[in-house]
Amino acid sequence: MPLLARQERSTRLHILISQVRELDPKAVAISGLAAGAAYVAVLETDLRLTGRNVDDLMVLGRPFTEEPAKARALGSAIHALNSLALASLYAMLERRIPGPAWLKGVLFANVENVILYPITRFEDIHPAIRTGLVDRYFTWPAFWQSVPRHIAFGAVLGVLCDRSRPVSRSGAPASPGICRS
Repeated sequence: MPLLARQERSTRLHILISQVRELDPKAVAISGLAAGAAYVAVLETDLRLTGRNVDDLMVLGRPFTEEPAKARALGSAIHALNSLALASLYAMLERRIPGPAWLKGVLFANVENVILYPITRFEDIHPAIRTGLVDRYFTWPAFWQSVPRHIAFGAVLGVLCDRSRPVSRSGAPASPGICRS
């Protein structure tokens, strides 16, 4: 690898590390977990209203255990970790997303959904789908069912991260970033 390319990669890594160090862990944790809870609340509601069993918690936990109750519990823990990771990523990218806080979060969460949704094409290898424990995900109805979940996640994430911004004595935001110390 040429020296210039190595130096550029090293510089990008240093920038990423400095961005991670700027994050306010408490603000990221609160906003991420609250956003994850909002997602689950919408998930539970839409499972009841639509009758379509596209249960993300079961999908996350089922590869690790066959018992449905344990799979959902483990899926909830994995979902919480995912929520924390996405909140951290959002905090690093927020400055680049246009609009008010709630819209920034909604855009972020739905872009994540659109980017990752094609993975559902490989649903046939998932044990919960193979056994019929959950419905198929790689369908338009299942995709549209995921959108309100991501709207709820994003709106809560954006608003809570924005509210966690330090405020100066004058009452104006003290820092340009959110969820940052």
